[in-house]
Amino acid sequence: CHLYTESYGAARDDANAALELDPNFIKAYFRRAAALFAMGKLKEARADYREVQRRAPRDAMAIKKYTECDKLYRRIQFEKAIDSDVDRKRVSDSVDLTKFPLPEDYAGPQMPKRTIKVPKSTSLDKEQSEDKDASSDKEVEMVEVEEEYVDLPFVQSLAEWFRDQKNLPVRYMYAILIQIVKLLRPLPTMVDITVPAGSVITVCGDVHGQYYDVLNIFKLNGFPSETLLYLFNGDFVDRGSFSVEVIMLFFSLKLLYPNAFFLNRGNHESIDMNQLYGFEGEVRHKYPGQGKRMFDLFQETFEALPVAHLIQEKVFVVHGGLYSRETAKNANQPDGDGVVRLNELRELSRFYQPSHSKLLCESLWSDPQTANGRAPNPRGTAIQYGPDVTKEFCDTNNLTMVIRSHQQMDEGYEIAHDGRMVTVFSAPNYCDQGTNKGAYIRITPELETTYHKFTAVPHPNVKAMAYANANRFM
Repeated sequence: CHLYTESYGAARDDANAALELDPNFIKAYFRRAAALFAMGKLKEARADYREVQRRAPRDAMAIKKYTECDKLYRRIQFEKAIDSDVDRKRVSDSVDLTKFPLPEDYAGPQMPKRTIKVPKSTSLDKEQSEDKDASSDKEVEMVEVEEEYVDLPFVQSLAEWFRDQKNLPVRYMYAILIQIVKLLRPLPTMVDITVPAGSVITVCGDVHGQYYDVLNIFKLNGFPSETLLYLFNGDFVDRGSFSVEVIMLFFSLKLLYPNAFFLNRGNHESIDMNQLYGFEGEVRHKYPGQGKRMFDLFQETFEALPVAHLIQEKVFVVHGGLYSRETAKNANQPDGDGVVRLNELRELSRFYQPSHSKLLCESLWSDPQTANGRAPNPRGTAIQYGPDVTKEFCDTNNLTMVIRSHQQMDEGYEIAHDGRMVTVFSAPNYCDQGTNKGAYIRITPELETTYHKFTAVPHPNVKAMAYANANRFM
């Protein structure tokens, strides 16, 4: 069944075909609704569930599915109406940490403090900003303030604190999220990584909230350091029920080692996926008093994440994959070859949701295929691409290989397209339902590459998808 292989676009197309043959086939409406819901198309899913209920008015399951879908759709629409994109992107500047003192009984990891200088006025008021611009020739008055920051003892203590299923205080959550936004926003959309002599970089794929498997990677491969670099290739959250722990540990490590710990955005670092597959529910559950605001701040951090990294000028790392011809800037030129250049990624404005542009969407959603050429993606978004597309992309951009993630692999990784397209997936026993292994890739400065597999470790008795909406509609 396409629904259980996450080929939601194919499931939708099958349902469409069935309804063309028999417009009264109720199960086809139901399956199409489930597929559309999984793709984040709640309005269309709601219409199909309503049609199922109309045709089977006494069916308890039909009533339940429509009611739940309608409730979620209405909540999201209401929140969109009262919370514009502009407002959401200002969350990091609007949080006043003085309003969130540490609880008196807090005995967890302690962020050290340091004195920094900041502009005296940090107002977001438009008129004040314009006045400031008009008088930009005047010297800005600076004041000293205390700032909490991340150091190695804090990160090490945090890893254990989370292992024991304990939450960080709201103050520290906001402090780390505000600092990570400031660190990420100035970065280019594609970040160049130089691996120093005597060092190694480890590339990991999807971890999907499987915190205890992340700790196992660090146990097997070594804890991140200035000489043991890491690049996690997106999909840090959703599905697994310890996504808050994963992303906050990763953000803390990024603050600690900004030039040695790297993060790519995945398709699940997006609001539509987070509302369906567990991350929003988890944030609201673990921080009920701040859940909505904190979730919005997480979205701000996700939009600031780089989309791709380039290792040693030769290894291109992106979450999803490659591109359709019309995505390339030169696609409409008479002599255009329809191949995306790396500079197009460097110049991409990424501070949006994935659907904003084809280049962003395909970077996060595309998948390889065995046949040459390009084809529609069974997921229902982006494309599939063959070995010839990979060869053309690598040859044009002088690359030796592409590393991507985005797909579960039985052995944790797959080498395809004549060795130039590698998929790495780092969530073993995915969603507590598989027997798949996880994997990571070690790369030296000389681009010597080794692949390492590992199996899942036990985690506390909180099931995968515990906070998700999507599993209720399958």
